[in-house]
Amino acid sequence: MKYSIEEAKELVIRGGKILAESGLIARTWGNISARISDDKFVITPSGLAYETLTPEQIVEVNIADCSYEGDIKPSSEKGIHADTYRLRPDVNYIIHTHQQMASVLSIEGKDIVPVNDEYKQILGDIVPCASYGMSSTGKLRKNVVKALSGNPVCKAVLMKYHGTICMGKDLENSFEIAKTLEKMSKDIYEQSCGKNKKSAGRIRNYGSSCREGNRFILECNGKSSEYLIEKMPEVAPEAAVLHAEIYKSCNALYIIHSTDDEIVEVSSSGRELRPFMDDLVQIVGVNIRTVKNVLLNPRVAAKELRNKNAVLLENEGALCTGKTESDAKAAVMILRKGCAADLYAAAINKTDYLSTMDAHIQRFVYKNKYSKMKEQRG
Repeated sequence: MKYSIEEAKELVIRGGKILAESGLIARTWGNISARISDDKFVITPSGLAYETLTPEQIVEVNIADCSYEGDIKPSSEKGIHADTYRLRPDVNYIIHTHQQMASVLSIEGKDIVPVNDEYKQILGDIVPCASYGMSSTGKLRKNVVKALSGNPVCKAVLMKYHGTICMGKDLENSFEIAKTLEKMSKDIYEQSCGKNKKSAGRIRNYGSSCREGNRFILECNGKSSEYLIEKMPEVAPEAAVLHAEIYKSCNALYIIHSTDDEIVEVSSSGRELRPFMDDLVQIVGVNIRTVKNVLLNPRVAAKELRNKNAVLLENEGALCTGKTESDAKAAVMILRKGCAADLYAAAINKTDYLSTMDAHIQRFVYKNKYSKMKEQRG
């Protein structure tokens, strides 16, 4: 089954909305395509929000050489989609996700063999794992081709430290594959790590805030309060003082205190969060530190956030920042996945995380290309 170009574009738009609502990605991290012939497919554009896509923004791409017409750039991972359609004539719809549990399992660099009949029926006999390659590079594309060529009937491929591609006969089939893969991956994760442990101690609420000029509004413990950043009252709540110090030190406009289970568990270890996921270093930063006694050391936390978008608070989760509320929420989501990867790595005694050089390159490219592109469009 091949789609007409109009039908394919509508299905990609529909899939984008499902992807954004499903939690399988953060922001525009991921992409979707649909086949329109043996020679062409359509794919989501680079960097545009899925919730507001129009047919005119969906890009038609040639399978043979990834060429396209017009001013709108297709996803930077178009080559992986092209190779998949070339190698797999049975595939008509592809989604590339950064879904949490499957991405976490990818750090092991091993194929997954479904043993449960329920999973095997949807996923087939194997989910191969492509070796690591930096996102949007020829190396990653080559490694995915190798995984596909060696497993010619697989339904999904893990990409080490990165995410997945799920490929089906149509939209419904591809999303069924993605959701089944996530369910199976969660089972494997919990067999290794157990279910997330709740903190034994009391976690203080540091609230969430939004900056407007030289003021910020703090939502904390059911109260909304406004403060001047440079003129804090002497009796200001400790959480407000902490937020003020952060706004003095960086250009963030939103701060969110996250107490997600995985984040709290890693923060309770007191260790530095090393990079096992490439989107963690891109969106959040490289080597996220844990600050002890943050109320006694608010400037230490603020300093950590000058060049990163998260800092762990010992036993109490993390503070995540962004220039928009969406940015800050994305940082929370990506940090949670990064913490889950850290916990899984500890459980399987894995220590080979992303290289320092790769991590800093990816952070630099994201900060100086993709985030600026988003600001210009926004």
